[in-house]
Amino acid sequence: MKLKDIKTLITSGTVLVALALYMIFGDKPPEKVEDTQSSVLIPLEQAEQITGNTPLAVDYVSANDGDTISVNMNGEKKRVRLLMIDTPEMNYDKGDPMPFAEDAKEFTINLLENAESVQLLFDKGPETDHYDRLLAYIYIDGMMLQEALLKEGYAAVRYVNKPNNSLEQQLRDIQADAEQQDINIWSYDNYFQKDGFHPEAVNK
Repeated sequence: MKLKDIKTLITSGTVLVALALYMIFGDKPPEKVEDTQSSVLIPLEQAEQITGNTPLAVDYVSANDGDTISVNMNGEKKRVRLLMIDTPEMNYDKGDPMPFAEDAKEFTINLLENAESVQLLFDKGPETDHYDRLLAYIYIDGMMLQEALLKEGYAAVRYVNKPNNSLEQQLRDIQADAEQQDINIWSYDNYFQKDGFHPEAVNK
């Protein structure tokens, strides 16, 4: 065998060994990141079918707290109160914010400021409350804001009034998961009770 052929074999063998070692010990290809939409528990299409309503596109303006925002709808600024959930109060005129109030507000703002689409979906009952706020589900890029807040333990199911409660059970199921995991507001016993939030349970 010629010297040239031996060198070729050695070179080829080295490449093959290196390739084999890389396949065994090298970095694995990154796993496919799960599509965010696959984790949505209350898809917009399902909410449309259950409520019998069509979502309305709006533009986000600002957030008062975790569960109350302002939007621009048809050229008019409107306040929206998220249906069936309650986040801790900011207490603008009453002193310090309740525990997790600022977290809930920041969470809501971050989602809305980075959204490509914001949609408002009414339920089967009144579209406004006695403060003239719109009562609705808010969908941000296909995920319901109520769902997101409940998942993160920043909100509790409250102010449930028929017939504006078509998605009540779904929201309660999401809350139950956060409670079981002791996430945020649920990390303190008796912080949230039937009559609302009790900061003394956190600050004691």
